[in-house]
Amino acid sequence: MNVLKWTKTNKASYPKTALHFNISNVGTIWQWQYILETEGADALYRSKGRQIIMSADKQSKKRQQTELERLREENELLQIENEYLKKLRALVQEEEDNKHKSSKS
Repeated sequence: MNVLKWTKTNKASYPKTALHFNISNVGTIWQWQYILETEGADALYRSKGRQIIMSADKQSKKRQQTELERLREENELLQIENEYLKKLRALVQEEEDNKHKSSKS
């Protein structure tokens, strides 16, 4: 915005403005002026490009990672529960076998 104000105040050309502000591409200044005229000053401050997509991609990866961690923890708990139930079943079976043997004697 300062560049465009300077251009207007000094009635400078785009090349002169680019030289003054050390902007390598004169077309950039023209583009800023065009955006200002067609969309207003707020449009100059809007974020553009792939940044939104990239941040959404990073969020998606983070969600996938946390979901993966949650599933691994759940899997581990289910394995522990499964082992516990197997041992409990074995103990109950052993107890029944002992009762059955003692009743035969």
